[in-house]
Amino acid sequence: MSETRRVSISLKTVLKRSWPALAVGGVLMFIVAIVTVYVIITTSPFQRAEARTDGDFSVPTTTAGELVPRKLDGVPVPFEASALQTYAVMVENAPEARPLMGPAKANLVIEAPVEGGITRFLLVFDATSTVDQIGPVRSARPYYVEFANGLGAVFTHVGGSPEALDLIRQLTFFRNVDEFSSGKYFWRSAKRPMPHNVYTRMDLLRSADEAKGWEDGLFRGWRYGTSTESGDVREVNVPFAGVFAVRWTYDPASGRYRRFQSGAEQKDADGTPVEAANIVVMRTEEQVLDEVGRLRIRTTGSGKATVYRNGEKIESLWRRAAGEWLRFETVDGIDVEFTPGTTWIEVVTSMR
Repeated sequence: MSETRRVSISLKTVLKRSWPALAVGGVLMFIVAIVTVYVIITTSPFQRAEARTDGDFSVPTTTAGELVPRKLDGVPVPFEASALQTYAVMVENAPEARPLMGPAKANLVIEAPVEGGITRFLLVFDATSTVDQIGPVRSARPYYVEFANGLGAVFTHVGGSPEALDLIRQLTFFRNVDEFSSGKYFWRSAKRPMPHNVYTRMDLLRSADEAKGWEDGLFRGWRYGTSTESGDVREVNVPFAGVFAVRWTYDPASGRYRRFQSGAEQKDADGTPVEAANIVVMRTEEQVLDEVGRLRIRTTGSGKATVYRNGEKIESLWRRAAGEWLRFETVDGIDVEFTPGTTWIEVVTSMR
């Protein structure tokens, strides 16, 4: 009995004297375990694809060599190219500027009215684009700034309306490339009269992005599907006036819509026809701001929209919170499933 008591006392003594070393050892083992788990998660391609959502629909899990939908347009690409920086360029649509360069090659286009019933484009390109002439580049309006901000895009323009420039100054981390302050990323063509003669290209925009040291912008992408079923809606008319009137015709063979403007098929200056996989007619309201006729167009909240894809017409709702990208939902509250490829958003106001 006394022998057992002596062993017990000895063990207590050893533990009492050794507990600091044991505690430190336990902490070190815990840290090693945490670091090991972290390394496994951050270095495994499978886990990177599983974890990265950027507030988006979850990126599908992938293995080496497998393709995933690109965030901007749903086109299948390698995972590492699926969420690169986007570049948004203000391009005019006045008859004096036609034919344009860039609308046929953009991954996403937003068309909306500016003063006098004229429409203007926001052409959005993926970082992998190699377009060597985009323009004519023109001035910004506040609603285009809001759309570009929601995409986290590098926004490219030549000056802007007072409200647009004020908004740009107010936005935190806005990626802004203005020809007035960053002229080396643009050129002026001697073949066109001012102000229809300013152009840029993708390698210059990537250089501007790199020089300014911006981090890639993030946005919530849309949902894309692979349905090949074709509906019977062959034509989409957009109620812009006069020489800005737009008609899209659907070709079941290609699954694409072709754009007609002023009654003629629209093509880039190099002859490339303007086509799209999806057409969205987005309805909202406008307000005239000044005697020039500049507008404020509502881009936040919600409103009605019609989505056309695969020859189908889908009555929808658009939603957008400040600082975020647009969402489109069915009347049942389900995210619209787009067809991979270029989307044109036609912004139609209550005045049209």
